[in-house]
Amino acid sequence: MKNAVVQVKNLTHHYGGRLIFENLNFQINQGSIFGLLGKNGTGKTTTINILNGFLEPTSPRFPS
Repeated sequence: MKNAVVQVKNLTHHYGGRLIFENLNFQINQGSIFGLLGKNGTGKTTTINILNGFLEPTSPRFPS
C-alpha cells in the first residue's frame, strides 16, 4: 500500500454565513493522480487555497 502524501480530515469552510463544505475528507496516495471536480462555487479552488496555506479553514484550526 502506498503512503498518503496529502490527508484531509473533517475540513470545514464558510465564507461569511455561507457554508462551502463541511467535514470534507480525502487522501491522496503517493504516485496517484487526483482531480477535484464539481460545479462553480462548490469549493474546489477554496480547497486548493487551504492546502497551499493561502486561506485558513473555518475548522479544524491548524497550529501557527
